Amino acid sequence: MTALAIFLLIIGTLLVLIGALLLLVGTFLIAVGVALILIGATLIAVGAFLLIRRLFGRDRTRSHLW
Repeated sequence: MTALAIFLLIIGTLLVLIGALLLLVGTFLIAVGVALILIGATLIAVGAFLLIRRLFGRDRTRSHLW
């Protein structure tokens, strides 16, 4: 009976550690996904701003330095 208790304790501990590790990996992946979404939204906003500025003709009076 003692061997069974030790075996169950070890298996339970391993399951808890694996679950915690999966939770941390999932949280990290969610954080990376949110960062990519924010970067993408920023790039879309900058592109739309530059395109709208070009369409309204405010860029024609200045010389292009870049």
